[in-house]
Amino acid sequence: AVVSTQSTFLLYEAVVSTQSTGIRELVIENNELKCALAEYQETVEIIMSKYRGQMAAFMTLSRNQEEPVVSNNEQVLQEYVEKMTDLLAISDEAVKRDEKMDHDIDQELARLRYENKYLRDCLKIGQNFGSIDRN
Repeated sequence: AVVSTQSTFLLYEAVVSTQSTGIRELVIENNELKCALAEYQETVEIIMSKYRGQMAAFMTLSRNQEEPVVSNNEQVLQEYVEKMTDLLAISDEAVKRDEKMDHDIDQELARLRYENKYLRDCLKIGQNFGSIDRN
């Protein structure tokens, strides 16, 4: 009975020792997980803090610039429209001047052709009646 009790005790001690080792490993792992969780929570808090700060700054900036941005956009658009109107007027004037120049050149060319024809006719008449030498 003593051997049996002693072997049971040894068996019990071995089981307790094995369980104790397992419990120690679990406690170590649990501590590591607690540290990792605390680190994660700190990181998330830092990120959220920065995000909140940036959003607050953005919202303040948006509220402060909401109306001036709209009126500024309208002003920029109005200036753009005015510039485009000026450019169109300049372009129209350039086209008119170009067309007038083309018309003036055509008229001058027609006048010169008529004058040239008239002078050739005069030359021909003079050559025919002998008042102009044919050489």
